[in-house]
Amino acid sequence: MKLALIASLAAPVMICCASTMAQAIAIDGTCDAAYGNPKASQVVHTGFGNATDGVNSNANGSELDAAYIKIDAANGYLYVFMAGNLESNFNKLDMFIDSVPGEGQNELRSDNADIDYNGLNKMGRDVVNGYAGLKFDAGFAADFCLMTTLGGSPITQYANIAQVLTSGGGVGAYIGSGAFSGPTGVNLVDDQVYGCQLSISNKNTGGVSGDSANPGSGCGVVTGIEMRIPLALLAWDGASDIKVCAFINGNGHDYVSNQVLGSLPLGKGNLGGDGVGGYIGGFPGALRGVNFASIPGDQYFSAFGPDACGFCFGDLDASGEVDAGDVSLCLLDTGSCLGCASDLDSTGEVDAGDVSLVLLSTGACQ
Repeated sequence: MKLALIASLAAPVMICCASTMAQAIAIDGTCDAAYGNPKASQVVHTGFGNATDGVNSNANGSELDAAYIKIDAANGYLYVFMAGNLESNFNKLDMFIDSVPGEGQNELRSDNADIDYNGLNKMGRDVVNGYAGLKFDAGFAADFCLMTTLGGSPITQYANIAQVLTSGGGVGAYIGSGAFSGPTGVNLVDDQVYGCQLSISNKNTGGVSGDSANPGSGCGVVTGIEMRIPLALLAWDGASDIKVCAFINGNGHDYVSNQVLGSLPLGKGNLGGDGVGGYIGGFPGALRGVNFASIPGDQYFSAFGPDACGFCFGDLDASGEVDAGDVSLCLLDTGSCLGCASDLDSTGEVDAGDVSLVLLSTGACQ
């Protein structure tokens, strides 16, 4: 399986134009009904600033509110949607994927591909000095890494990908950038070499707060960071579960926030580099105190895992299906309605966009 992955990263992915390869989900930073229900939700306040700007491009805080994942085996893609915000100061979303059973790295090494100024290896173990690398939960071993960040003028998103092979080495690549045309514009990182796409909408102002005493909930946020990854890059066997561990990191990949999905326990602060909020720095071993296996719960989610949030997207009356009753509730809330359940796109008002989301979700809850 690993040889297949090396071949797929070392050579461009064939992008088919036939109708069977039509993209079912638009990569635009807004959650589509096709994702179904979230697989993880945030219970911890953000220690990296509560986003209040409310525009697509820039954000003054970072949070990971909920995670959605869909395997589209027929068309050959993995779709991941991370509801929330990524601050436009070059903080990072570091995402690791466990897609090959029995392979990968449970503790990050420091001899992987050099991506994003060697940020992946900065998180790895220091063999010379005996420092540990970042450690995942016992049930997780990373096979693939995606890193994305946002900043500059105009605001621009950048992305990198890499293999995370059991024995180190492997192939990595910078896959491009996507600039915003303005605060309310949309962006797209459209990788023509490997077939990845990414986009961000930062207009969320809901979700978790920055207050540890009143953290709020990540459920209900439907804008954030969205990506499409060809399954060929993941060496997926066509049947096994795909697991994801994602977290907001500092701009040097050396200070882990408390915005991790699966979520850290309620009340947990930033992890930093030492696991308790302190900065260590250095290379490698900058995150030698971060060990997800020592933290209660699973700091990952999976495509085949249970749903989170206990709700069905668009089912405003909790009837078990999205139908005319939910459309009616949405219409009754029309207008300025900050925090309303009917405000499905988190704009602060209930309008045609929210009605459209309800209509797109019509049917029995899964």
